[in-house]
Amino acid sequence: MYKSNIVLDKVLKLLNDPSLKGLATLRHYPMERQIYARFGRCGFAIDLIFEKGREKKHISILVEAMAYASSKGIKTSYEKSRGIITCIIAEISRKGIRYKVIKSKYNNAKELFTYVERVRASFYERYRSLKQGIPPGKEAVPGEIFHIAGIPDTELFLGV
Repeated sequence: MYKSNIVLDKVLKLLNDPSLKGLATLRHYPMERQIYARFGRCGFAIDLIFEKGREKKHISILVEAMAYASSKGIKTSYEKSRGIITCIIAEISRKGIRYKVIKSKYNNAKELFTYVERVRASFYERYRSLKQGIPPGKEAVPGEIFHIAGIPDTELFLGV
């Protein structure tokens, strides 16, 4: 059984919401482990579009992890360092942006990257399932439909 974490649980809940209709990466580290090994920090950002009936909701999520010992002194490794995960959830509407911040802790790099892999797997699983539901030639932008959220295709790295 997987260890629970409040940030992990919230992100997975949003990624698995049945009303999720679009998602994209805005900032991601394909080499998170190497970045963490050097800096004791890593993170990602994703955008999500939810649609219930005629109502659409746009949420951006920024998650950053930082070892408590990050950038202090000489390090040989951050593998055993404890740290904090900060998740900022921004709900974007015509009125502006409403923020919610969630923080949690991790005990070591192994635990942190267990969380990272679970989010990554959930993101790509949902990406593939949403991508399959789009008939070829019907995408708003060839290969992508996420720009309906107002993000131009030039700013997208991966999304549906």
